[in-house]
Amino acid sequence: MKRELRAEALRIIEDSARTQEDFEEVVRWYDKLDANRERKERYHEICRGDNVPLDYNADENGVCFPRSINKYLWKQIQKGEFDEAIYDCPHELQELVTEPYIAEIIGKLTAEQKEVLFYYIVKGYSTQKIACIRGQTDRNIRKVRNTALKQIRKKIYDYLISNTEHSMTKQEKLFVENYRNMIDNDK
Repeated sequence: MKRELRAEALRIIEDSARTQEDFEEVVRWYDKLDANRERKERYHEICRGDNVPLDYNADENGVCFPRSINKYLWKQIQKGEFDEAIYDCPHELQELVTEPYIAEIIGKLTAEQKEVLFYYIVKGYSTQKIACIRGQTDRNIRKVRNTALKQIRKKIYDYLISNTEHSMTKQEKLFVENYRNMIDNDK
């Protein structure tokens, strides 16, 4: 009813337009209607349903769905990959690693180190944000993070060097070489 009244009002204004200002007013009305129509078409394209793969980030503006549905974790659940959702906890950090020896190394970290690494690596938070979450200083968070990473690197290096049964991947060989060079440079 409201749309019909507006359309009738616009028709009357259009019919009664005699001056240039009147015609400019009619043009402004039509421009506004076109902008609304284009906006609706855009929103329809954003929310067109199953045709849009989750990887395309179909809902950039959060127009049709809550922003939380557009987050990485929710997309993983939508795809049927529940592991990351189940282990979305700082104390379960070792469960997100595929190599058993690395999972064992991470499992031996302190709860504080696991939490800091989880927020830093998995969630991608800055050290300032982690400091705010934990109620600590940025400097302390950096220290905990660096200490944990040093421990992990050292234990991985020791494992790779001492375990002859483990066939190293190219990335592991590169890690061993770089870590050995770093040790030599520190001496």
